[in-house]
Amino acid sequence: MDLGIASSTAVISGGSTGIGKAAAAALLAEGAGVVLLARTKTTLDETVAELRALGHPGPVVGIQADVTDRASVEVAARQIELEFGRVQILVIAAGHRMRRLDRQLFWDDGDWAADLDVKTVGMLRVIRALHPLLDKTGAGRIVNIGGVAGETVWEGALTHGLNNAAMHHATRYLARDLAPEGITVNAVVPGLVATEWRVGWTAAAAGKAGKTTEEFLDAYLAKLGVLLGRWAESAEVAEAVAFLASQRAGYITGTSLIVDGGITVNAL
Repeated sequence: MDLGIASSTAVISGGSTGIGKAAAAALLAEGAGVVLLARTKTTLDETVAELRALGHPGPVVGIQADVTDRASVEVAARQIELEFGRVQILVIAAGHRMRRLDRQLFWDDGDWAADLDVKTVGMLRVIRALHPLLDKTGAGRIVNIGGVAGETVWEGALTHGLNNAAMHHATRYLARDLAPEGITVNAVVPGLVATEWRVGWTAAAAGKAGKTTEEFLDAYLAKLGVLLGRWAESAEVAEAVAFLASQRAGYITGTSLIVDGGITVNAL
């Protein structure tokens, strides 16, 4: 299926790793050009080189930007405007991983605020800065990467859940706010995904539990209630992102597309 986004320009925050990186590869495969925003230059440069090596025709550019810093995001937006002009697709994938598993109720205020500042407020900063560049002829797409922690309760994931629930709400709010400008806003809501970080976390947790990675993962998937009995590959989530970013999804807005292998069936 031709998604109708060849020659489009996509900007992806948090684009150097995980789902953001996978989304970049999926959009490049459809002929889009991609601008990656990320905080760590070395990782950003490595990802740009890796994506360019795929051989897709669209350009791949990395711009160092910190979504917790308004000035940094606005400088990146000006650079995007100079190099690309209009932007058709904006994917928001930046966010903190679960940093600690201690009881988050007893974190300091600053720790709570720091988690919310990246995913929730960072999302709003990026959308605000890129809004003047977003296509307003009906081709503008915003795709937020949420998570099932916003729909159910995961262990040790209070702020993670708050961030995702806020993003899901903001998706609906912004869909209403931006509809008159021809911009759709949707969210992809993944469950357990085999990102680089999650693979490392699983191996470490398995070792701590005295199990093989496979034994630990099977037990963890069963505990979460993943109906399909496996975790998602990042590319599977990225395909959902590419669809919602495409012209085929022009009549979809304010929707959260759950890609979780059935976790939330047990929570709804």
